[in-house]
Amino acid sequence: MALLPPAPTLPGEARLEIFVYPEALILNRALEENNKFSDANRLEVLGGKMTDLAYTDVLRSRWPRANAQQLKAPLQRFHTMHVPPAPQLPSEAHLEVFIHPDGPFHSPSVDPTNKFSNADRRLEELGRKMVDLAYMDVMFTEWPRSIADELHPLVSVTSNGFMERAVATYGWKGQIRASPPNVDIQSPELMINVQESIRIFRTYAGAVHIAHGYEVLRDWIRALTTI
Repeated sequence: MALLPPAPTLPGEARLEIFVYPEALILNRALEENNKFSDANRLEVLGGKMTDLAYTDVLRSRWPRANAQQLKAPLQRFHTMHVPPAPQLPSEAHLEVFIHPDGPFHSPSVDPTNKFSNADRRLEELGRKMVDLAYMDVMFTEWPRSIADELHPLVSVTSNGFMERAVATYGWKGQIRASPPNVDIQSPELMINVQESIRIFRTYAGAVHIAHGYEVLRDWIRALTTI
């Protein structure tokens, strides 16, 4: 399970530079000699350089067989990250994805006229298999020199995290309806939070595969790995 590490704690003078918009402060203010965090614009330039350095260092450590060009590709995506639109689904698929499968309004039996039916979580199970396949496919393509012993940890360690980030970015938890009384979709408890995010993403992914096919699903997942 992907755990979000706590951000390092910063002193008050650093937080002021980060969280007060630069243009809101005194115009052309002088650097404060006794404040090493002085001036948010200077911090941003320093942060940009150090982020590139640290990110490249992490990539080199994880994939020692990667050449320079392979290391540049994820760094470029890191700089241009954006949220891709989720593939559109028809209304009958939306009902299956966003009505909680354990809630009172979800159909317990398969509807033969609805190819998106999530009865007994069958759509979610399809999504689980297809996400695993597509994500491995993406990582295999992105890291062609990686051996199996490197790819398997990469996929297992990072796959849950990208699904959790995608669900949060799209705001899908807020669209879930008819949750059972014993399930709190917005629970602050990490285990419940992550499990629900993964369930929602897998169900949506299963519907994408049915509606658009494997290539659309794979390309969407490739785009999501940058967020």
